[in-house]
Amino acid sequence: MKKECAVVQDLLVLYEDDVLKEESRQMVEDHIRSCEACMQLYDSARKPLPVIEKAAEPSEQDQEGAAVRVLQRLKKRMTYKTGIFLGVVIICIYFAVILVDDICGRNIEGYSGLSWLFRSIPSENFHVAELYQLKNGDIYCVLESDKEFAITQVADWVMPLEEQTETTDGAKKELRFKPTLFWETNTVRLDQARFIFSLERQGTVTEDGKTKDITQSCADISVYGKTNKDKMTIWETGQKVEKAPTDIEEEAIRAYLEEGLYAKAVQECENMGWKDYEKVFGDAGLGWETEYGNENDDVNFAKEGNSIILH
Repeated sequence: MKKECAVVQDLLVLYEDDVLKEESRQMVEDHIRSCEACMQLYDSARKPLPVIEKAAEPSEQDQEGAAVRVLQRLKKRMTYKTGIFLGVVIICIYFAVILVDDICGRNIEGYSGLSWLFRSIPSENFHVAELYQLKNGDIYCVLESDKEFAITQVADWVMPLEEQTETTDGAKKELRFKPTLFWETNTVRLDQARFIFSLERQGTVTEDGKTKDITQSCADISVYGKTNKDKMTIWETGQKVEKAPTDIEEEAIRAYLEEGLYAKAVQECENMGWKDYEKVFGDAGLGWETEYGNENDDVNFAKEGNSIILH
């Protein structure tokens, strides 16, 4: 840029404000007539600035909408953070429960776990209302409780793994119960439960191509509560039990029929000296000659040896 152009351009503002002396004014006018660059600068400076319209005030509805959008974004952020926080809390609780469960398992004999502590009924809540021994040796039992309960488990023939295919007289039967909750509409609610416990079962086991006969006997029937030490024994080996009266024998035979244990039902009738099986079988709509079948039919080892829950 020429030195003269620089001087003129510095004077343009004063020229526009008409405060230059006549000589300076005449010099600026002569220069911009002969200098195209200064003329363009002068023309652009003379253009009025564009009018900036004042933004319209947002309506009340627009302001409310904007506030809602801000709150939604804030809520979303808070929900995200809350979710992360709750997730961390749940994970911490989960590992704390595992740790406590492990510590209790190491230090409390007969401990069955935290979940079992909350969903089980102490054995002391139950008492044996009836206990009889049937002609076939099975145990008939009625358990009662002051509070409603549901059956959690009837574990038949509990024994060490190595004895499961061997003759043994140390098998156990374990009963467990839980409280009934008002929202469990499908749960059978009881204040009394009746059982028939088989004390012996026979079967055959094939090992290495050889078949052997085995006999397994029950040594203990117990109700378990919140831990394995919380135990009420119903029956154990050597315990003397009253012989079942006739009405109990008939009820047991009907139970065998309902469970499909026809061999046991027929044998119990014979044990009672009853010749007319229809007297007992009639209520179940069964005839022993057609339903029991051939005497050589195989007996299902597991089913003939299991306990029966009477409803």
